[in-house]
Amino acid sequence: MLSALSALALEVHHLAPAADWYETHLGLDGDRHEHEARYQVGETALVLREPSTVPRGGVHVHYALATPEDRYDDWLAELHQTFNVVEFDFGSARSLYVDDPDGHCVEIGTGGQNGGAPLTGVFEVALEVEDLGRAEAFYEALGFEVVDRGEGRERTRLDGPMALELWEPQRGIADARGGVHADLRFATPDPEAAVEAVAERACRVETVESGDGAGGEPHRVRDPDGHYLTFHAE
Repeated sequence: MLSALSALALEVHHLAPAADWYETHLGLDGDRHEHEARYQVGETALVLREPSTVPRGGVHVHYALATPEDRYDDWLAELHQTFNVVEFDFGSARSLYVDDPDGHCVEIGTGGQNGGAPLTGVFEVALEVEDLGRAEAFYEALGFEVVDRGEGRERTRLDGPMALELWEPQRGIADARGGVHADLRFATPDPEAAVEAVAERACRVETVESGDGAGGEPHRVRDPDGHYLTFHAE
């Protein structure tokens, strides 16, 4: 039902130092506006947003960026010079974790195509939820599929246009926390069908201006935990 994560917005205290961090340490290049900066990473726009509008952007979001296997060691060596980097070996993949200036836990993990860009996309987002069963039902209605449940941790992993981690309040690897009032934007062949699939479970449903010149108006819902999901036509 959802074909791509087209945007992930993060709340930052002050735009200039946050944007400087992402541009200096992650090498991102994008556009800065009065209260917002936007960087394209693969098919996903990574948005840094001061608390000036609603949706505000997620707070203490843990998310993961993919890098080619042949670029991973470079990231590890470079970031380790300046930051307290935590590394974890998953067997088939490796990931490093570093906190940005606003407390978002940024994971850089192998999985991008060798020879590609240093960062190839967002492959995982973690959301804090109050009730796992309720949250699972909501996202399954959008086509996400449960692939793993935590042992000793109240968490669920689902596959969809990206991996979605649902966590009851807790700290994960590198003290990462699931994001609150997260702001996610998805491309879909049928925005109205996506809304209809979850309308009865959503806290709120609304129509918003696209603001991107693409034509048509996207639809926005708030999930049972208050996270914002916007659906727009592919």
